[in-house]
Amino acid sequence: MMKLIIMLISIVFLTSCHINDPRPENHRAKVSVAGGRVCITAPESQGERITSLSINEVRNSEKLIARTFTIDNAPVLFANKCISDAGFTFSPGKSYIFSVNAIRIKENHIIENGNSYSVTFSVWKDNGELKVKDIN
Repeated sequence: MMKLIIMLISIVFLTSCHINDPRPENHRAKVSVAGGRVCITAPESQGERITSLSINEVRNSEKLIARTFTIDNAPVLFANKCISDAGFTFSPGKSYIFSVNAIRIKENHIIENGNSYSVTFSVWKDNGELKVKDIN
């Protein structure tokens, strides 16, 4: 139950209005299939690093992964490269919420808020081929 509450609070924060709000803007991530695997990209990312990543199956609070990263091990976001799924298994017939929060590290080591990226999508197989659809 606690995981569900935390996830719902996270979703509210990620999708809230940003007028005069110092929190990072939420941008839509893109979902596709690449090499037979689910691929999430953040096409608007520029010089950002991931500070947190969460993936959860819709309507199944037990199927969830949440990772946080320190400045030293924060993965770089590339606009045209799949974001790591941290070993999460996506099952056909299910829907998922994938989100990341990012920071920007300036040349003088000053840290600024980056953006948040999220996408809600469904997964299925068609003639044995993995398919995905953005359902935001």
